[in-house]
Amino acid sequence: KLHKHINTINMNAHKRMKSFIWIRAAIMVLAGFLVSVETANAQAVSPFQTGAYMPAFSNARDMAAAPAGLFVLMYNYYAFTDTYVDQNGTKYNSIPLDMLDPGLPEDVDLSIKMNTYAAVPAFFWASPFQFLGGARWLIGTTPLYSTSKVSLITEQGDGRIDSDYNASADARVSGFGDLFVQPLGLSWGFKLLDLTLAYGFTAPTGRYTTGADDNVGLGFWTHQVQAWGNFYPVEDQSTDLVLGFTYELNGELKDADFNPGNRLSLEWAISQYVSDRMELAVMGGHNWQVTDDRGSVVDWDTSVHDKKSTLSFTAGYWVWNQRMQLTAKYAFDYACAQRFKTNFFMLNLTFLTNALTGSN
Repeated sequence: KLHKHINTINMNAHKRMKSFIWIRAAIMVLAGFLVSVETANAQAVSPFQTGAYMPAFSNARDMAAAPAGLFVLMYNYYAFTDTYVDQNGTKYNSIPLDMLDPGLPEDVDLSIKMNTYAAVPAFFWASPFQFLGGARWLIGTTPLYSTSKVSLITEQGDGRIDSDYNASADARVSGFGDLFVQPLGLSWGFKLLDLTLAYGFTAPTGRYTTGADDNVGLGFWTHQVQAWGNFYPVEDQSTDLVLGFTYELNGELKDADFNPGNRLSLEWAISQYVSDRMELAVMGGHNWQVTDDRGSVVDWDTSVHDKKSTLSFTAGYWVWNQRMQLTAKYAFDYACAQRFKTNFFMLNLTFLTNALTGSN
């Protein structure tokens, strides 16, 4: 009963990268302290499911026109948070138990600390041949492995002491998440403009069982369409102004009549090379739920949609000129609703292998 109430108040929360199991693990652990395990597990679905795409995760120029051949990216992601905000953007730090039962305390204070590490390698190939006015065909895949830890403390507030409501717990969940595949991408490179159009899908390959508290996958298919533009106001392309759109169409949750709402992401970046090898960039991302959750099992207010914005600062250096780049990033969320506000660090590697270029 409490678990269902928390779901109704909080709605959608943060994830994956795409799938981050923080929220479900946190709520299930918390519910285990305050109600029976059977009651907690009876809540088969919740509004915590979100889309599969994470804005402001990539490097600023990742969607620029690629040279022919195979290239590899390695994203290393570390995130941490202790703040969850409700639909009004207010930090959620207590559970109003008296709304469930007038005989219970008015509230129990809640403290949450969560962190995750994700290793996300990406393998992409750009065709040596060109068509449709100079476009290269771009295909690729992105697996994911993540490990997440949540720590919770609950205690009765206002100077009242009741050990039944004072507790702490830690939980850790790890495993391979859902698999992203891009079978079709078209990338045009011009003198002052690059344009990339792409279709991809996220397959529910990560461990998932409806009602479980150790899921690492989302449990549904997501189809994703993207349009990106890179504008170079100077001829040597040392300055890059980036604008990108991503639309997600979410499928039905495994073993449940529930479709999470679709999402729209807008991303922008300003990238500047300050030397032949050194790049500095600012990148922003905005993600909105744009359609209602739907399905016969939905019992929460679907008119309230989650959202979040992210701002990041990056520095990249070609340790092997035009072959291997290291990029460091720091980012934070703001203007969130029904989300965790997260800070994260990234250290990314880009490697142009010069393989499968079609040349001898």
